[in-house]
Amino acid sequence: MNWKQFFLREAVLVFFFCFAVIFGPAITVLFTNDLSQFTDCTTYTALAHFDFEQSAVRRYRVIIPFLASGLNAIGGGLFNKLAPTYFAGNFSLPFSFFLVNTTIMSFFGTMVYRYCRAFDVTRFAAIIGVVFVLTARYTAYFAALPFIDSFFFLMVAMTLVGLKEQNTKLLLFCLLVGPFAKESYIFIAPMIFFFGPFNKWKLLGWFGLSGLLVFGYHFIYDYYCPPKVVGWFMAEVYHFYFLKKGLAMLFSFYGLYKIVINIGFWLLVPLAACYFSPAYRQQLKKYCNASVLFFIGAVVFQMLLSLSMERMFYILMPVLAVVMAMAFDEIRKQVILKVGK
Repeated sequence: MNWKQFFLREAVLVFFFCFAVIFGPAITVLFTNDLSQFTDCTTYTALAHFDFEQSAVRRYRVIIPFLASGLNAIGGGLFNKLAPTYFAGNFSLPFSFFLVNTTIMSFFGTMVYRYCRAFDVTRFAAIIGVVFVLTARYTAYFAALPFIDSFFFLMVAMTLVGLKEQNTKLLLFCLLVGPFAKESYIFIAPMIFFFGPFNKWKLLGWFGLSGLLVFGYHFIYDYYCPPKVVGWFMAEVYHFYFLKKGLAMLFSFYGLYKIVINIGFWLLVPLAACYFSPAYRQQLKKYCNASVLFFIGAVVFQMLLSLSMERMFYILMPVLAVVMAMAFDEIRKQVILKVGK
């Protein structure tokens, strides 16, 4: 392999760009947070220690914890020497999670770039869309802390890319692997059925295989490590009790504030594009086709089922990145280029 050519590939350059942007804010988050204050972190670090008697919802999400555990087994001694003096508790395992999640979030950023480019925006505009995602409020947290969301976001971004490119192999990979990233992928998977380039009858077989793998995995898991309180299915169903509270939160000032703060002042970019460019408004109408609207609806539904509505809003980031990239392209055409003449 010609390594020089490999590292000069566009996707590889974007990956390292993402890693560089994420690394600083993420490691600051890792250094300055007490992980014991995060229930999710406690669960996933326990799973990394092969303690499976955890939350009935989260205990099945072992991919990221196992990767972090393996990395910790290899480099834990070195990682402990990198610990700041004020860090509370063991450092090597959280640092392993940081490396795993930062790497996966960099792949996520690369897929966001690919998704933006699929809509014929310029490379620079696509990078703007990626920077928008990487500087969002929760990016550093998902990259830094012992969470598993990074892999789920990667599966979501790959699904969107697969649908846009009509890439059957990528979509089948997501269908089979996505539910193991996080159970809520079941809300995203129907997009593959309705909008994917498949014979629907054959695709039903793939959905059946995916369901068989997931239920088989949960059955084996519960057989060897029975849940102490309630099974995973009932624990997932319990989320529907949050619907009423979620609706009240969504339409409250505080709820909207928590959602919008994910974006921050980036919101001014598409607003400016709407003001300056009627063409941009037409682009948005064209972009918001049935698959995108379905995706937005699926994410909003997940937000309503979650007590962390603003965290679930992050799932929308690939779609918002396209909106941002298109907006920047239009502002460049309508304002910057005209001023330069």
